[in-house]
Amino acid sequence: MTGHTCKECEIYYADLPEEERQKKLSSCSRHRFRYIPPNTPENFWEVGFPSTQTCVDRGYIKEETAPPPQRSRRRRPYNAVFSPKGKQQRT
Repeated sequence: MTGHTCKECEIYYADLPEEERQKKLSSCSRHRFRYIPPNTPENFWEVGFPSTQTCVDRGYIKEETAPPPQRSRRRRPYNAVFSPKGKQQRT
């Protein structure tokens, strides 16, 4: 037999010939597969938090040897759109 079957189904269809048993299982059984669900990712069912070394080994954490690049400083001062404090606006 090809595919997955359970003991109850094997016992229930035991008196049928092999070809007819396959037809029955593929037409009315829960063991037929039109869509095979994807496998869960590796380590999906592990409960708890892995250690830092485990995270590094699995590639969750990337260790950088070079320091991050420094942000560039502003060459010109920021031009304020509003008037500075202390000066009254005339209308």
